[in-house]
Amino acid sequence: MSGEGTEVTESALREREDMILEKARAWGLGVEGGQLVDDLQLLADLQHFGVPTRLIDLTSNPMTALWFASQTVPAPAPDEPRGSYSASGVLLAINMPWYNEAPADGPVTVFKTVGQPPVTFDDFGGLEGKRERGLALDTPFIVSSSMPNPRLRAQEGYFIASAHPTQSTAPLTSLQMSVPQGDPDEVRNLLTGDRTAGLPRHMPFVAIFVKAAVKAKLLTYLRMTYSRTAKILFPDYTGFTDFGEWKQRP
Repeated sequence: MSGEGTEVTESALREREDMILEKARAWGLGVEGGQLVDDLQLLADLQHFGVPTRLIDLTSNPMTALWFASQTVPAPAPDEPRGSYSASGVLLAINMPWYNEAPADGPVTVFKTVGQPPVTFDDFGGLEGKRERGLALDTPFIVSSSMPNPRLRAQEGYFIASAHPTQSTAPLTSLQMSVPQGDPDEVRNLLTGDRTAGLPRHMPFVAIFVKAAVKAKLLTYLRMTYSRTAKILFPDYTGFTDFGEWKQRP
């Protein structure tokens, strides 16, 4: 949400985000069934149509995540024509020990979007109330749409976000997550070695690289076994525009 070379800070991000929300509402967006939706729902809808937001798309279905990681992504090389081969994909599984839907055990970190102004204003402090509560946390938070569009339902999707960290830690530079820098051999043994006594070391995320050479086989397997196809995962006009075979001549 910033220009190239511009330092990303929470204040700059909030300023840009507030402007986008204001302009979107002035455009007449953010209305469902004659009622205003809250900021998180509007951000989720804007994200769906390509507007830059702080929300990061996730899915609860690992086979859907693997389908995305197995898509062909052109990787240009000096000696080969662009698009002649594919880069590796990455499937990222994020550990969420901070996940909390109920207020009894600490702050709520799961926010379901609200589309009814009386409920929104009375319980959450206005259309921006849940967004404010989420950004006040020192952990990421979950955004779950109460009015998911067909694509979000098909992909079993939701979103993760947080206030932008003061000091970013690669590779999740936009989330407030502690990523310890450990010895690669230690991490490898933790994942592949025998289980030992005591609790395992906390792993903030696990990344699985999908090599280009196996993508086609994986996509066939996902289609035959789990019905993971573009038609299933993108059941809308935009999906047909991007993935449909309408450009092919008979």
